[in-house]
Amino acid sequence: MAKKLHFYRCPICHSMVDVIHDEGHSLHCCETEMQLLIPRIADERDPNHEIVLTHRSGLLYVKVGSKPHPQSEEHQITTLFLVTKDHTRRHDIRKGTPASAVFSDTDHGDVYAYCNKEGLFKASF
Repeated sequence: MAKKLHFYRCPICHSMVDVIHDEGHSLHCCETEMQLLIPRIADERDPNHEIVLTHRSGLLYVKVGSKPHPQSEEHQITTLFLVTKDHTRRHDIRKGTPASAVFSDTDHGDVYAYCNKEGLFKASF
């Protein structure tokens, strides 16, 4: 089972933080309470945000979008996270580059993708 990870976002400046051990205290930014992001599961009905996972040769290939995500200034995947019971890995996506990453393979865990327009998405394996 993967670690429980919580993501919060500032409604004003859109800064985002991830919290591994959340005791329910409120986080603040820009003098306002940050919002807890609830991950959604995207599938073939939302082809731009579906998280596609491929295990090959000891690596885990992560791609967001069975139909490529736009990656424009206004609508882009900015960060991918791999979370297992033993570790958390983060991969920041540069503007204008494909929403993809390669991680060391693991037998199970969760992958999160943060879209600056549509929010947080999750796939478990």
